[in-house]
Amino acid sequence: MEGYRLENKPVDLSGIKELTFVPSQRAGDVYRFRNYALRIFQDGEKVIDEDTARYLTTITTDRIILPRKLLFYKNSFAGYTMKLVSQKGSSKKIITTPKYEFIDSIEVLEDDIKELSKKKVLLNDIVPQYTLYNGELYLVNPSKYSILDANSNSIERINKFQLHQLITELISRELNKQNCPQYAIKHLKELMRLRDEDQNTSDFLYDLMGEQKNIKQFVKKIG
Repeated sequence: MEGYRLENKPVDLSGIKELTFVPSQRAGDVYRFRNYALRIFQDGEKVIDEDTARYLTTITTDRIILPRKLLFYKNSFAGYTMKLVSQKGSSKKIITTPKYEFIDSIEVLEDDIKELSKKKVLLNDIVPQYTLYNGELYLVNPSKYSILDANSNSIERINKFQLHQLITELISRELNKQNCPQYAIKHLKELMRLRDEDQNTSDFLYDLMGEQKNIKQFVKKIG
């Protein structure tokens, strides 16, 4: 795999191996390269533009994974490196994670959203298929994020709504896999819709769950 360079340095990508801990819906070709995840665009793939990717490299986040260095092939923008998410804990489930641990994980994402919104970044395509969970929740496909010329408070409101929708869907999917009664899942979704638009999902869930130790126990109670 000759002709590649990472920023201004030529790199030899021969021998790189595909990552095994990846989203359920693959976001292009993703490999392990040194201590990074490396996404290489496929031919004809509709991807993030170079200017947006470059801008995202200037922003620091913890769990919303952003491009770190840009990859080029013969002067054409060809991909980017990202933080490598640890596979340790990948068998963990959101619905059985202790309440305080799960809410802490959401709070970190909310901090990331605050930072991104301040920088005018609108999240797009944040769906369950593009997440990883290892006891901490990561959003791992930034290729549809965009820069929006709008009020940062308005952007944050939209981003927080998207995160809330994502959390609701992730919980519902896990409950479905556990053969939870459909009426209980429907009831949970109805309760999740009661969140005020400016309220953090972490605060909403903290109040909603009360003394229940995890989501699974809470749903059993309301069902």
